[in-house]
Amino acid sequence: MEFVKTRKKYKINYYELNTNSQLKESILILFLQDAATVNAEANGFGYSWTEANNLGWFLLKYRIELTEYPKNIDYIEIETESRGASKLFAYRDFVIYNPTNEIIGRVSSCWALIDMETKSMVYPNKIKNDFQVFEKRENDLKFNKIIIPSEFNYQKSYEVRYDDLDVNHHANNSNYIVWALETLPYEFRLKHSIKNVDIQLKKDISLGETVLAKANLNISDKQSIHVLMNKISQEDLGFICIDWD
Repeated sequence: MEFVKTRKKYKINYYELNTNSQLKESILILFLQDAATVNAEANGFGYSWTEANNLGWFLLKYRIELTEYPKNIDYIEIETESRGASKLFAYRDFVIYNPTNEIIGRVSSCWALIDMETKSMVYPNKIKNDFQVFEKRENDLKFNKIIIPSEFNYQKSYEVRYDDLDVNHHANNSNYIVWALETLPYEFRLKHSIKNVDIQLKKDISLGETVLAKANLNISDKQSIHVLMNKISQEDLGFICIDWD
């Protein structure tokens, strides 16, 4: 089963910029989600197929590497392709272009296909017996292990709102980076932009539940490590590691 690539242009609207005239990090994540959705649909395993089969794609990991953070530009273009699957895990890559067609970022991602009734993982070959097998390439990005610190500098709590939910009735994963970044000092955010990001999603969270976001910011190393958890159950929701410019 051969996959087709998709390349899509994303206009950057004024309301999608932060106070530094940069594209909001959560909007970049939403652009990646949309590109993945469009491409999956083009290849026959998108939302219309998963809904009909009571299945759902759930993101497990992102590795994002940016050589230039989108700022003061009218649009970006995102190209994405499915890389196939290895056992229970499916992989997808993205390339981000600026308006002069220069590559300003690359992203790798790992996904799981979930049975929405049993909440168990399903082998991607359920899509089709000859679903492409993942094969490594020399320039593949590496998913880094996130080392959780013993102490944290900052923390905040957030209640999951109705507007945070997606079609699977859980908080959309674009909220995870919002919750993580909101813990950091305003002055630091003003002076720095994200460069490399590792995101590992562990568990979803639903309406009315409370997220506890904790951050360890090492200013000298220009790195922050974030832990998101369910404040009541203390279950880990996700880990994020960010290298800053």
